[in-house]
Formats: sequence, C-alpha cells, structure tokens
Amino acid sequence: MKYSFILFMILLLPFYGFSQRNIPNIIDTVETDSGAVILYRNHTWEYLENEPVMMSQEEDSTGLFSHSWINDQVFAYMGASKRDSIKDTLLTLVSNIRAFHIPISGRLYRGFTYTHKGMDVSLKKGDTVRAAFDGVVRYAKYNRGGFGNLVILRHFNGLETYYAHLSKLKVMVNQVVKANEVVGLGGSTGRSRSPHLHFEVRYKDIPLDPQRMIDFDNNKLISGIFPVTRNVFYPSDYDGKAVYYKIRSGDTLAGIARKCHTSVKELCAINKLKLNTTLRVGRSIRVK
Repeated sequence: MKYSFILFMILLLPFYGFSQRNIPNIIDTVETDSGAVILYRNHTWEYLENEPVMMSQEEDSTGLFSHSWINDQVFAYMGASKRDSIKDTLLTLVSNIRAFHIPISGRLYRGFTYTHKGMDVSLKKGDTVRAAFDGVVRYAKYNRGGFGNLVILRHFNGLETYYAHLSKLKVMVNQVVKANEVVGLGGSTGRSRSPHLHFEVRYKDIPLDPQRMIDFDNNKLISGIFPVTRNVFYPSDYDGKAVYYKIRSGDTLAGIARKCHTSVKELCAINKLKLNTTLRVGRSIRVK
C-alpha cells in the first residue's frame, strides 16, 4: 500500500514541486497535526509543503526579469543609470490584476535624505514584513554593506523595493511573490541600532522618496499611477521645497547643522562639500 502511494506521489511531481527532493529515497509519508511529513531511508524527514513558484528567464516576455537581473549584487544596473538620463515615464502601480500592501504599519522615525535613501519604520523583532507590490525576488541574502538580511523585489513596472535589517528571510531568489505575501521577519541585522524596517524604492538603481507614492499615515498609495521625472529623485535641483541657508560671518558646518536640525554629513553630501571647505560669507547652501 505504501509503495503504491509513493508511486502516486511521484506521478504528481509537476504539481507538488518535488523537483529538488531526493525522490528515490522517500519511503513513506505520514500525516501529522502540523501537516504531511516525508520520511527518507536515512531516517531524516521534512514537511511536505508547496514549494514557491519560481520564474525562469524563458518565462520573462518583458525582459524585466532577465535584463540586469543579478542575484548576488545589491545594485543591478552597475552604475549605468543616471538621474538625468532617465526619460519621463508614467508607471502603473496598481491595476485590476496588480495590488499594493503596506510593508508594515509602524511609526516613521527617519525619512528620506541625501545620505539616507529610504524610510525607517519601527517594528518588533519577528514582526512580518510584506511585499508592497507583486513582483519577483532579485536578491535575498545577508548583505555586509549595512543592510543586513536584505530582500529586493523587482516589480512589473520596473521599480524595485528593498526590505532591510530583517531577522529572517522568507523568500528565495527568482521567487514570484504577490503584494501582501511575507518576505521576511523584522529585525536589526546589519548597520542598525534597534529593530526597524529600512524600506527603499528605486528605479534603475536610483532611489526615490517613498513618501512621494505612499501615504504611510493611512497605509495606502497616494495614486495608482506614478510619474517618473527628474524631480522625484533626490537631491533634486527642481524641488520647490528645498531650503537654503545664507552663510554669515563665523558660521561653521557644525553650527549650521545644529541651527537647521540636520547633520554635517548631510550638508556635505547635499552640497558636495568637504569637511575642510571654506565657507564664503554671503553664499547660500542647501540644508533641506
């Protein structure tokens, strides 16, 4: 009886996704309160679960998931894309077949700046972090550059979203995911002082302010479409909300940073200054 059941299960391989299991060494399956368990000849076992849906390059009719598709590097476009070279385009964020879900509900405590390319959202270790949009996992591993456990999803409109500092990864590269599916558990891995989600939105490696498209206070999109122009990226010379400070006699970078509630690092980055740059009285520098 048990061998006929094994044969039956083997015939169902295409449907159950056993392609990565050692089929010849399966001796039986057992039903438990936690689900079906597979028993192997070497006295090991594992739960019988549906394996994730994976996308191959052959299935990618748009080229989005084959061109610049790199699984072991954070940035896939290799610096070839620049803000000024991107043509204006209109991206569809949601439709009757594509959805949106807030990655996690929490307090926003650090926003998007020149030196901080995303949003930091508070959470507790182990909280579920969910995919914002439908897409495919391009990157899912520990990153030594500061992100810690990092998942990057590429979406069907060309955007990529980053989910960093996770305590545990729940997806694998090339896996197809839907909005609201769990991609990982919240944590504080990498360059992080406390548990939080560092969330980024990028277009061809160039970061843009997530608050331009997502209303984090109400956990919804601002609009179902998103215009990509030069002024959605930061820093933006076209940003009407930019704030400038006129340098006075005796001013220092540290003093200006304190007055304007920013940091010296941010001032240097946004104005392309060095720490030893001479501040000229009467000139203006951007502070926000």
